[in-house]
Amino acid sequence: MVGSMTGKTTIIYPTLADVPQSTRNRLAFIDYLLHFYGEANRNDIISRFNIFPNQVTKDYIHYRNLAPKNIAYDKQRKVHVRTPTFSPFFEHHIPKLLSSIAQGFGDGVDNLVPSPIAVAELHSLSQPNEAIVAAVTRAIHKHSPLKIRFISLSSGETEREIVPHALVNNGLRWHVRAYDRKHQAFRDFVLTRIQSAEVVFEHLCQSLCLTEQPLPEQEQAISDSAWQTEITLEVVPHPSIKYPSAIRLDYGMENGARLITIKQALAPYLLRLWNVDCSAKGTLKGAEFHLWLRNSNAVSKEIEMGIVPNGLS
Repeated sequence: MVGSMTGKTTIIYPTLADVPQSTRNRLAFIDYLLHFYGEANRNDIISRFNIFPNQVTKDYIHYRNLAPKNIAYDKQRKVHVRTPTFSPFFEHHIPKLLSSIAQGFGDGVDNLVPSPIAVAELHSLSQPNEAIVAAVTRAIHKHSPLKIRFISLSSGETEREIVPHALVNNGLRWHVRAYDRKHQAFRDFVLTRIQSAEVVFEHLCQSLCLTEQPLPEQEQAISDSAWQTEITLEVVPHPSIKYPSAIRLDYGMENGARLITIKQALAPYLLRLWNVDCSAKGTLKGAEFHLWLRNSNAVSKEIEMGIVPNGLS
């Protein structure tokens, strides 16, 4: 099928199966931007695929033809935006997608070219819901509060209004770092425990104009002191290890120690993940303890205590 585009003709593909792979990759990226950021910026597409602006215009036409209820143009902001009736046109692979978001590129669509080197990975037992991840990332992008239904181990199911500012992979699962308006403090919310999520700014503004409202300073990431503050952990082989040189090799230690500079809010997760003995003199017993936090006395008061590392008092 042939259509018109500013006086020129352009091919209109009836179905996704008819779309060439190179174009399909760009359409998947548009779908990704709309789903997880709420808007598809022309410059993002140009820089991602190194193409000319007129090609992006064609891609918008192709996407609108295939998924007309997903995309609209905000004339005021001059950007293509996600509609309230949006439904993902492509299947986005959550683990790859989260990795893509963390690294700042990609569309989460499986790579069609297999690796020439055999690689095996353990499957994660915890995988967030795609719609929840999308709502969280849009809220972060728009600097918007997020209404959630959350289930915690201590309080059960509750409704919260949070202001998210970062996604975190703690090595075992993903959580969102956010200001909790109920407790008036910054906290971590495990993504898999969020049952539903609604981006407040999208709910308040049903028109295409997605005007952002300024957040109070105390709810912004700049006020999250544990996120803004970095501490240095001095990790050494555990005193009980018979051959500490093996541990020094494992962790690339120099001068007998590995110095790790990390956000204060993330330190407990790292220490728990690697089973680091955080007792004052490295006295915890167990074959799982290969590492000892040598400067535990110096940093114990600086580490957030929501998750208490092994032996830290």
